[in-house]
Amino acid sequence: MRSRLLAVAAGAAMAIALSALPALAQSSGNFTAEVQNAACMLSDGTGGLSCPDGSDGNCIGSFSTTIKTPNSSQTALLITPSLVTGLFTDTNISGGNGGGKNSQTSASSYAGITVKVDLDGSPVAPDMGSGVMYDARFQEISTNLFSVISECTTATPCNLNLLLSTLSAHSFNFVAPSVGGGDHTVTVSWTLSCYTVSDTGVTSISCSQVLGSTSAAGCAGPGSVTVEQVQNFSQDSGISIQ
Repeated sequence: MRSRLLAVAAGAAMAIALSALPALAQSSGNFTAEVQNAACMLSDGTGGLSCPDGSDGNCIGSFSTTIKTPNSSQTALLITPSLVTGLFTDTNISGGNGGGKNSQTSASSYAGITVKVDLDGSPVAPDMGSGVMYDARFQEISTNLFSVISECTTATPCNLNLLLSTLSAHSFNFVAPSVGGGDHTVTVSWTLSCYTVSDTGVTSISCSQVLGSTSAAGCAGPGSVTVEQVQNFSQDSGISIQ
């Protein structure tokens, strides 16, 4: 009789454990992702950037995905946008010892890519509204040689050109604490910023892949965003955002 009771008890315990598995699996977290494969390409011949469809800059579009969370103050979201970024800068100065408005002593170019993450229309930390810089470059070239080389004249100016291009991948964690229960929409977007600086001042330019002398460009793609539901239990340290 005793062995029979032990067998019944063991069977009941196993049934309880098996019935608890779905609940444990559900409480372990939720996950969603979006991936876009169109790739920004860098020419090994010219250093120029391009998209497969010939468009400028954004080879892929912004990301938008939804996730459903339980109604709990301990629920947080870990959002990770990953993005391949390309930057191109072509900085040129030209001049002669005759001086004049066509004679330059320095010039610079800037290209940058800023990523923004919104949850239900509000920015997610550490993006507090201005975005997070994924890639940025400031390039400057300067010389005083043109004014002392006799062969450099206003009619036949000397030129100095500096070109630089890079393609790299970046990833960053955004954290949304205490999101509450329900359906949440995560949106990831980015901004390409380009400008040139010369003796005449700062000029904001389009981050185009039509690359001429004294230009800058940016490119984005491929990319992905992953959203993971996590728990910040009371026995853990709280989520600190400074």
